Formats: sequence, structure tokens, C-alpha cells
Amino acid sequence: MTDLEWNQDSSITAEEVVVLLRRVIRGELKIVAVGASWDDIYAGNVRVRIDGYNLVIFNDCNQLDYVDSITAADGRHGDSDHWFLSNTEPVDLMTDEEGTELERLLREAPVVGEN
Repeated sequence: MTDLEWNQDSSITAEEVVVLLRRVIRGELKIVAVGASWDDIYAGNVRVRIDGYNLVIFNDCNQLDYVDSITAADGRHGDSDHWFLSNTEPVDLMTDEEGTELERLLREAPVVGEN
């Protein structure tokens, strides 16, 4: 098992998302924007792909706000509705420095097509 701990119930926890995002910040994994860049979407959902995971991250006027949802290649899913109810939204679990670095990486992420 990797440092991404798998859940028994097929949902992705906020903590698992944070581990994934921290691996991006450390340069272990690459992030790509899907369909449109971070800067193309001034306020709204930006789709990104990280190592087999598809994430939707909310860009609030060019600022990282929250992770809306994530789906893994194995079909597991997590979303903001569950995380907000349990006060475990992934961006809120990161340090300010991590959030700033992730925002920079989102801005610099190459854009790939929908497929």
C-alpha cells in the first residue's frame, strides 16, 4: 500500500486528497488542467488530473478556494458536501504556504484535452 491510504467504503477522504496534493507540491506527482487553464476560469470549477485522479477545484477570482470533488481511477469518489459536513475540506487542512504553492502550480499546469 502506498502513502495514500485506501478506504474500505469506496469514498475518498479529505485526508487522502491532502496527501495527493502534498505529493504534487513536493514535485512527486504532476498536475495538468483539463480543457481550460486556471487563469481561463476566473471564478468557477477547474478540472485537473493528478496520477489517475480527476479533481474539480473551485477557483474563486483566481484564488484557490476548495476541492469540489475527486474521482479515482478505481471508481472511488469524494466531494465537498461530505467534507464540509465533517469540517475536513482538503484545502482547509493544508497550511497557508501549501495553499500558495498549490495555487502557483495550478496556474502553471499544462492544459490537456478532455480525453
